[in-house]
Amino acid sequence: MFIGIIAFFAGCASSQRVSENDEAVERIIGLWEVKAIHNSDESGYKVIPSGMFKMIFPDGKFMNFMSTEKGAIITVDGTYRLSGDLYTEEIENSFNKSQKGKDNPLNIKMTHRNFMYLRWFQPIDEFGVAQNRWIEEIWQRVRIEDLEVSNVDLRQELRQLLDNEEVIKNVVK
Repeated sequence: MFIGIIAFFAGCASSQRVSENDEAVERIIGLWEVKAIHNSDESGYKVIPSGMFKMIFPDGKFMNFMSTEKGAIITVDGTYRLSGDLYTEEIENSFNKSQKGKDNPLNIKMTHRNFMYLRWFQPIDEFGVAQNRWIEEIWQRVRIEDLEVSNVDLRQELRQLLDNEEVIKNVVK
């Protein structure tokens, strides 16, 4: 019986705690596509062509991948934690070798359903060049039902995250 109790507590200790708030985690789980990026050392947001995705799994794992002419590639993966407005990616593998094995804390804001805003600091890029800049990303949830959502509704959601009407217009085409 003593061995059974030890095994039970060992199993509980090894379960991964993603967040104190299960409801907040439920909101981020799913497939996301990046729509716009702003680097603090450049002016304005850049609209991103389709094909860059983030998959957030309920078991505490995440994966970023992109589609290319030669096929899909995983650009970064690992585990994540969510605590309030801080979403932290613990990077296991990355095409940016300087990120491998490190935590990447990202500020997160969400609309009620379709958009996620992430802001993070990039000290070094994938080529080893010092950047020391903030990066802001606008992600849109990928869902079949999004085909039914009007652009007016999407604009209203984005207004919860952004003040710049020009960026909103470019993201929601």
